[in-house]
This record gives sequence, C-alpha cells and structure tokens, in this order.
Amino acid sequence: MNKYLVTFYLLELDERFWQLIPEHREMVNDLLLKEVIETYGVNMQRTKGWITLNAIDEAAVTAIIDSFPISNYYTYDIDQLFIFDNALGLMPKVVFN
Repeated sequence: MNKYLVTFYLLELDERFWQLIPEHREMVNDLLLKEVIETYGVNMQRTKGWITLNAIDEAAVTAIIDSFPISNYYTYDIDQLFIFDNALGLMPKVVFN
C-alpha cells in the first residue's frame, strides 16, 4: 500500500456545496475509520485542503477523490509520499478483544 498527499484547491462555495457537506463528512469519516484516509484538513480561509491516504496506486486515489459528494467544488494535485511520519504512527494500535 502506498501513501499519498492530496492537495485540494476549493472553488467558489455556493449553497449547494453547504448542503452536500453532511454527506461528504459521512464519507470522509467512513474512510477514516477504514484507515484509507489518515489525515484530513482545510485551511481557515476555506480555499485549500489536504488529505493523506493509503491506496494501491494513483488511479485508486483519483477514484476516491472523484467520488466525494463535493467533487465539483475543487481541483487537486496528488503526490505519492516517500516519507510520512506523524505522532499517531508511533502509538501502538489498541485492540479490543
């Protein structure tokens, strides 16, 4: 599995965009739980965002990003990461028996 950074460039946000947010957040939360998405963030100005995710290849990343309900409201760049460290990655996973 490879790790990718997707940088989003948000376009003009109209009323329809805001109506799509609950569906979009549900999809993002599901992908976070499945550990497909590792991090998700948007800047305060709501002009740019970042997602780190795990996928087989760039085509799989594109399929995920293009399936988001708000996909008509952004353009994006995809970068495959060579190194990606974070504090959460240093913590052991909790397993409930």
